[in-house]
Amino acid sequence: MEQTVIYLEAGAASLPTNAAYLALCQQVRRSVFVKEQGVSEAIDFDGKDSSCAHLLLLFGDEAAGTLRIQKTDDGTKLERIAIMREYRKQGLGELLVRCALALADGPIYIHAQVQSEGFYQHLGFVVEDPTIFYEADIPHKTMIWPHKKGVLPCTITRPS
Repeated sequence: MEQTVIYLEAGAASLPTNAAYLALCQQVRRSVFVKEQGVSEAIDFDGKDSSCAHLLLLFGDEAAGTLRIQKTDDGTKLERIAIMREYRKQGLGELLVRCALALADGPIYIHAQVQSEGFYQHLGFVVEDPTIFYEADIPHKTMIWPHKKGVLPCTITRPS
């Protein structure tokens, strides 16, 4: 089955032509964060989607994963990184993060769920502060990307 990575640039997610792509990103997040992890929809769907960039990973027409890129006062934050259960353990989370690292401008950071800290360390992120904090009742740590801009690991599609 054909794999496609779609990149919605910041602000483009709210365009009518991209509404279906954003809906697929949100569908993945609803499945992973709301249903699996018990995160409140009010927390995950914080009203910032239209101003952020998004990556959507498709297998055929089926949404397999997503990642949101948000500009903040502290830099560029990679967040809402989610892979559907049936597509896990195939390197797809790494693919999405590496795409984001090639597209985002530094400094880059994440609020990593403690259970995923090893995954992000494997990719090259380092713990900025070992203090654990809670988002949506889930323990997190802030991790930073101390390296140069990444290289795109695959071709991405930018809808017009």
